[in-house]
Amino acid sequence: MEPIHILLVGPPGQAKTLFLKCILETFGEKKAFFTVGGNASKSGIIDVLFDMRPKYLLVDEIEHLRPDYQTILLSLMETGILTQTLHKKVRQTQMKTWVFATSNGTKRLSEPLLSRFRVMYLNEYNFSQFYEISTRRLLAEGLSDYAADEIAKSVWEQLPSPNIRNCVQIGHLVKNESNIDMAIVDEIRNFKEYGLDVQTTIRGEK
Repeated sequence: MEPIHILLVGPPGQAKTLFLKCILETFGEKKAFFTVGGNASKSGIIDVLFDMRPKYLLVDEIEHLRPDYQTILLSLMETGILTQTLHKKVRQTQMKTWVFATSNGTKRLSEPLLSRFRVMYLNEYNFSQFYEISTRRLLAEGLSDYAADEIAKSVWEQLPSPNIRNCVQIGHLVKNESNIDMAIVDEIRNFKEYGLDVQTTIRGEK
């Protein structure tokens, strides 16, 4: 069976990363390797592929992968052959790897690379879908039914661009608070004022 490569495309907050992490959890680190496009290095990806020979390569935010890295990935997807030339030495291997990737858009991907994927475009969630996925994720993080319900509804109703990442982040921040209602109100207010990245930094410095 030849590998089928899947690319999920959609706006932030639609659990695309969660999809990749579910694959990683299902098959384990011996069979799957997870990387983020913006953080990936050419030598790092190649070394992992040569050393681990993962059956599944999981690339989050693939649109941030540099063009030369995209070329290496394209060769692997097209031919199953991985080649590296370093200091006039060449190493090459053949492998069968399925690539699963996510992206917020496709403009920064080369046309040849994009053509190798089966692209699935995700529409924005309605409230029912958002609520179901958010509460399920929060419960898995160890929050109570009540807290998961309140966080999902508060994020949807009060944040200008609600997404599941907001729910999970707020869940982490209020998980151990004694007054869960007040904690959620405080964090929603903070997110409105400072945003996700700033809040993560502030809490990390405490």
